[in-house]
Formats: sequence, structure tokens, C-alpha cells
Amino acid sequence: MDAIHVRVGNNLEKIRKKRGLSLDKVSELTGVSKGMLYQIERGDSQPTITTVWKITTGLNLSFSSLIRTEETAVSIVSRAEIPHVTEDNENCKVYLLFPFDPQTRFEIYSIVLHPNGSYLSSPHNEGVYEYITVVSGVFTLKIRDEIFNLPAGDAIRFAGNAPHMYINETDEDVVLQVVMYYTES
Repeated sequence: MDAIHVRVGNNLEKIRKKRGLSLDKVSELTGVSKGMLYQIERGDSQPTITTVWKITTGLNLSFSSLIRTEETAVSIVSRAEIPHVTEDNENCKVYLLFPFDPQTRFEIYSIVLHPNGSYLSSPHNEGVYEYITVVSGVFTLKIRDEIFNLPAGDAIRFAGNAPHMYINETDEDVVLQVVMYYTES
């Protein structure tokens, strides 16, 4: 399995070339510098979650379209064996379990927020919904100015086009299962 940054770079380059886009145009659409995009495509830079979201939002892609591998008929995923992307000085780790599937229109992640870790998510495109189940710990989610505290076993669904922040205000890891659903546009 390729390292995550190599996979992101290869997928970005394939998508960009398939669409006939220059690095300048991708930079304009995403707000990510041409130099950073070049480094990502070459596999010289490990992008943060925020950078991947900027790219996917600007190009109107699913998040997993940049980090997925080729599909097989049966997939067994071991979180210990898959690479992750990070945010907040590695206090937030995102593991892609199942990439976007155009038939089902969703992708599935496992997210680990270490103690006092957080992740501020940029608003997603219109029609993106997040379904989050708290596997362990006590999870705090801020959507705009509203705060939700969810213990293990609770779940929440919301439209992802609003600014939102994942927060762990405790001394233990918070583990989340996240389903991103993309309605047809």
C-alpha cells in the first residue's frame, strides 16, 4: 500500500490531468498555492486534513477521492494497517476506511481525537451530510455557535455546509465513526 501522501499526490495529478486543469487553475479553484500543489503531486509533502478539504471542495470532489486506493470485491480494513492524515499537531487522526462509492454516494472514516485535540472543518459543499457515531470517549461538536456534547454510543447527523469543529475536551481519546453522504447535485 502506498504512503498516504504518495496516494494523494497520484490521485490529485490523475484528476487534474483528466479535467485538463493546470496547477495554476487548481490553485485558483482551491486556494492552495501552486507550489504546495506541485509538492503534493510529487509526493514531497504530506498535506493536512485542511489542505485536502480545500482541494476537494475547490474541485467539487469527495474527500476520499484523493486518498483512496483501487477497489477489490471484498475489503477488510484494519485501522492499524492504513495510513492516516492528521491535523492539530497529530492530535486529530483521520483514517479512510471505505472511499467514496458513486453507487451509494458515501464514504466512511474513523477519527481519533487525542486528549484536548480539535479539528476545525471548513464548510463542505452544499448537499454533504455528516453522520457521526461516538465509539468511545465524550465528543464535543460545535456547529456554528451551537455546541453538542455526545458520550459513547450517541450519534449525530448534520449538514456539513456549515462551519463545524470536532473537539475532545477530556483526558482520554475520542474515537468516532464518520459517514460522509453526498447527495446528488
